Amino acid sequence: MAKWQMERWQEDSVGSIYNYLSPGCRICSQGAGLVLFVTGRCERSCFYCPLSEERRGSDQVFADEMAVRKIDDILREASAIDALGTGITGGEPLLKLDYVLECIRALKQSRGPSHHIHLYTGLLPGRDVLQKLAQAGLDEIRFHPPLAQWSEPVGLREALQQAKSLGMVAGVEIPSIQPAPAIVEAVKAADAFLNANELEFSETNYAGLAAAGFIPEDLGCAASGSREVAREHFLKDDIRAHFCPSRFKDAVQLKERLLRRAKKTARLFDYVSEEGTIIHGVIEGDLQAARLVLEVNAVPEEMYSCREGRIEIAACILEDITSELKGVSCVLSIIEKYPFEDGMVVDRIPL
Repeated sequence: MAKWQMERWQEDSVGSIYNYLSPGCRICSQGAGLVLFVTGRCERSCFYCPLSEERRGSDQVFADEMAVRKIDDILREASAIDALGTGITGGEPLLKLDYVLECIRALKQSRGPSHHIHLYTGLLPGRDVLQKLAQAGLDEIRFHPPLAQWSEPVGLREALQQAKSLGMVAGVEIPSIQPAPAIVEAVKAADAFLNANELEFSETNYAGLAAAGFIPEDLGCAASGSREVAREHFLKDDIRAHFCPSRFKDAVQLKERLLRRAKKTARLFDYVSEEGTIIHGVIEGDLQAARLVLEVNAVPEEMYSCREGRIEIAACILEDITSELKGVSCVLSIIEKYPFEDGMVVDRIPL
């Protein structure tokens, strides 16, 4: 009997329920995965698609939240969060197959062969495409059949089996909207895995979900009843399955990814919060006079950084010399921001 069959269903603090997590999901749960969005183009128009207006239909590439101009940008982001893996998504990534293959090869070369890469696709590619992906280094593939084919997912079992025969971990990932017994059977027959995602309201799909009869829960953006559909129809003892709640992305994935980035990029004087944000002091105004105050107080050079229009400094040191800096017409504050070069400021406390 397989190990996953012997384990009980587990539920974590954010409501993720599973008896099996694919390698890509395990990395994601650690916040150690780079999310590589390669295109917003897609040949479908799924009413539940949560993709933002900014990305939908666009060919812009994003590595996590960072816009990408060249593949080196992707590699820098992977390094910044010390990524253990990458998830390639869209839109439909396979509409840019050559670019996807180039990214896979570059990530494997830069991060090493143990860097796990999974890809999400709404297509059922033939063996030739699957072979190209496997040869480039793709470790895991997740198929998303269109809703119209859930009752008769032609070719799904074969695609899963072909991917597995080429050495990839293979599975299906669908929103938890309605029962899908034919998909469950295809997954079981191929000895693959099933990820059921909690249906989630966004600005772009709200009207479509509402028209289909879904309503949001009182708190958060999850669709009411989606979890119950997963429990009743997808989380079975004879299938490798995982229910991923909508709040997982912010409560776990984003937080852990920010923490990894912050710990990797924080300067000596930056304080890293439990949420993965950076806290430091900021001096603005007469910076020449401010630097003299820092020299007089023998502030070590590694405890501050002179930037254009401001000096960033350890918050505890700034608090100690506040009165002296105010005396030379400086404006002082302590800020909390996301751990990016020009990360959004989430809080500012004037001193």
